[in-house]
Amino acid sequence: MAKLERTLPDRLQRRVRAIHANTDVGPANTIFDNSPPDGSLGVLLGFVAGSSYRRWAGLPADQRRAQALASFASFVGDQANAPQEYLERNWVKEQWSRGCPVSHLPVGVLTKHGPWLRRPAGRVHFAGSETSDYWIGYMDGAVRAGQRAAREVLAADKR
Repeated sequence: MAKLERTLPDRLQRRVRAIHANTDVGPANTIFDNSPPDGSLGVLLGFVAGSSYRRWAGLPADQRRAQALASFASFVGDQANAPQEYLERNWVKEQWSRGCPVSHLPVGVLTKHGPWLRRPAGRVHFAGSETSDYWIGYMDGAVRAGQRAAREVLAADKR
């Protein structure tokens, strides 16, 4: 993630704030605009995945940073090459998540057991991104799961 001194370029500010770009420049090929709503500064988040990650992860920290910033610069311009702050997290090395951006389960687990994650247990209803049937592991999935659980509670209350 890179925090920029200035807001993002006007060409981006005219668009919806939740910008998602796929680029073929550099390792961070999925980039999100995570800037605050007031636009007081620019915050970019990028994911490095697949074969790009395998090549990138073994590089020294300064080279990883330079390559990630080059990805951001291809999206917003040269200001991304000199951020106020740069943060990097290797989710693959995290003990509990073992990857990013969603939970890591073996093939077939969600197909076989996914519906059980959503089933109420008596009066207890479950919500969370991993209980969603769409966009699992993302904020969109969490919101959908919350809406589903709320509908379930309201329907159960009417009985």
